[in-house]
Amino acid sequence: MANSKLTAIRDYLIPAKSDDKGEKLRKIVFLLSIVIFIASLVQLGLFLRSKGAEEGYQQELLSYAPQLDDEPAKVTETSTGGSKGGKTDPKQQPQRAVQPWAQKLLGRNKDVVGWLSIPTLTDSSDKAYINTVVVKGKDNSEYLNLNLDKTYSESGTIFIDTRCEIKQNSQSDNITIYGHHMNYLGTGFAHLHEYKESVDVLRENAVINFNTIYDGTNQRYAIVGCFVTNAFEGADNGNIFRYWDTTNFKKDGSDFKTWIAEVNKRSWYASDIKCTAQDDYITLSTCSDEVWGIRWVIVAKKLTANDDIEAIKKSYRTKADKDIYFPANWVSKIGNKPVYYGWDY
Repeated sequence: MANSKLTAIRDYLIPAKSDDKGEKLRKIVFLLSIVIFIASLVQLGLFLRSKGAEEGYQQELLSYAPQLDDEPAKVTETSTGGSKGGKTDPKQQPQRAVQPWAQKLLGRNKDVVGWLSIPTLTDSSDKAYINTVVVKGKDNSEYLNLNLDKTYSESGTIFIDTRCEIKQNSQSDNITIYGHHMNYLGTGFAHLHEYKESVDVLRENAVINFNTIYDGTNQRYAIVGCFVTNAFEGADNGNIFRYWDTTNFKKDGSDFKTWIAEVNKRSWYASDIKCTAQDDYITLSTCSDEVWGIRWVIVAKKLTANDDIEAIKKSYRTKADKDIYFPANWVSKIGNKPVYYGWDY
């Protein structure tokens, strides 16, 4: 009985010489469907396993997240933070101490330089999408696929550009921070793309926290610009805005004026936020998959005691398409306009 059942199944599934063309085609299509179904189940299993592992690891790291009180820096003649590498002689700066919250992380990995979070950009359970440790590798590729413990991770670790400095007695004026666009896992900097949706998203999530290992009070940054730009000259007829090269501004602020002008002309949104060469900035950078060679970039300025964040939020406004600069590749495929296909695109 068992053999006859197996024979019947075999005859139903496996093409035979006696089958006509239609029957052979049916069996081949059916077998291919089974193979595709099994492959899909395997891929789904691997995806869920990878997603679970990534989320579990990030959740474990949250135990290190600093709990700091907000205290905007006072403005001085030379610096907002008192430790900027591009404005004053580092030898004249006080030695900053590594904070207790950071010492635990440094014990795990000496490459840790800070912690980044956007506390209002959250999921349905009020869990922040971006709330993570920040490192500095020996180069800008070391942490692309390594976690904090230097084992393989598809999401990698958020890291600063190696040309940027975060030291006891000096710090770069503008710190570029990189993260993967993990569009199918939702990790890394994937949710930064939500700022593409509307100016309302910007207003609701205007503040980014970035605390170096030397910060004992919460350092809050207000977003200045959100834009797409090309990482390769071929994506914009030989033109390129090398935002990652800008780390310290000259004393006369001449290069700052060029840098902030590029940020403003490309930004999808405008505001009344006051920016000077004496302020500190962070630049968050991730891939943007709508067009080849494009990056999604968010620039933010450290808030000082002179900044009114509520007034800044109210001042955010959408720019007319004609007033935004887009790379040629973007214009060719999408047009001279912003688009939002979802953070997971």
